[in-house]
Amino acid sequence: MALQVIQVHLVTIIISIISLVFSLKETKASTAKPGCPETCGNLAIVYPFGIGEGCYLDKRFEITCNNSSNPHPVLRLDQKKEAEVLDMSLEHVRITDWTSPLCYANNALEGKSYAQFTLAPPMEPFSYSHTENKLIGIGCDIFAYIGDFHSTNSSIKNFISGCVSVCNGQGWSWIDTSYSCSGIGCCQTTFPNDLPNFYVRVGNMSIWQEARDWSSNQCGIVLIAENNFSGFHQFDISFSNQNMKYFYPAVLKWEIGNKSCHETQKRGDYACGRNSRCVNSKKGSGYRCLCNPGYRGNPYLPDGCIGFFSSSTPTRIPK
Repeated sequence: MALQVIQVHLVTIIISIISLVFSLKETKASTAKPGCPETCGNLAIVYPFGIGEGCYLDKRFEITCNNSSNPHPVLRLDQKKEAEVLDMSLEHVRITDWTSPLCYANNALEGKSYAQFTLAPPMEPFSYSHTENKLIGIGCDIFAYIGDFHSTNSSIKNFISGCVSVCNGQGWSWIDTSYSCSGIGCCQTTFPNDLPNFYVRVGNMSIWQEARDWSSNQCGIVLIAENNFSGFHQFDISFSNQNMKYFYPAVLKWEIGNKSCHETQKRGDYACGRNSRCVNSKKGSGYRCLCNPGYRGNPYLPDGCIGFFSSSTPTRIPK
């Protein structure tokens, strides 16, 4: 019995050593296309993204690196040039996004009780991740919500999430959003699906109230930011400040193309490398590549999935 226990421990130690060796190998392995820039400052480039001709899968994954930027090199998506890339992985790109105050009509009698704009990420294959982000509305007596443009009938706009922020009759200058966003001057909520194409709207509930409420609550802000964002105090929603840009972190999910695994495999532009498998996107178009069980690495590179002795393999007790 003691011998069997020792043998089991030896097997476990061997598995751990092999996994460690693989981890060290994986750490050193580049995730960029061979022969292409591997980093921008401290950020590792993950293929299918790439810097320079021939280093990305297609133009939608082209990125640029400004090495002369201070205080550090800046990586940007070519499709969303104002968005600085903060981090990238095999599923997400974390960026610095921006928004401005949305202001309504100057006179309540004009009947314009809301402001709207399209807060769309770059073209496919990007979408705002519903698991990594939240909807935030900032202002007094406002309702902020997301509408979905992804419909066969473009005139149909489905509302998919929203929240309400009130100020109890006080103007914006009296509200302190330094510590929380819980419905007084600021509201936040989740949304149920990834957002590839949508619009956001902020409406004012003071238009039906006294004129003094309307004059002090003419603007609001709505944004989609990453879940741990808490910099609510930076925003100034005064009417005179409506052209100001405010920057904040958000997370984009990315996938390949707008075809299914089956369709793209027949077309010959299949992006998954050896020892990997294809998974269709949950949003209805596009796909992702994953390394097969027992392999790790970048499945979008031809030989990016590297084999290893999986610790999930059942341990057999020697006889």
